[in-house]
Amino acid sequence: MKNRPSTYNTKVNNRRSFAQNASLYEKSMTELKEIYWFEKELLIAIPILISSANTFELVEILTVQSIYLKEHILKLERKFPNIHKITLPQISGS
Repeated sequence: MKNRPSTYNTKVNNRRSFAQNASLYEKSMTELKEIYWFEKELLIAIPILISSANTFELVEILTVQSIYLKEHILKLERKFPNIHKITLPQISGS
């Protein structure tokens, strides 16, 4: 058949080695942990911003953002149950 791909003789040239996959996994998890911890810090900061907000619109936007952050944190904790146990290395500021 003309349009049928041959599966018995195909070569896959773009397979990654185990070390490359492990490195990519570690980088992805590090980024995910950073997002998680930054969102947790925002949940602490948003009520402070709400208390000093001057307009109703700003209070409303910050409240909605807080709700979205809570939902996202819960989703991350469900998908990655150990994410809150692992801390990120401290970055020294200059």
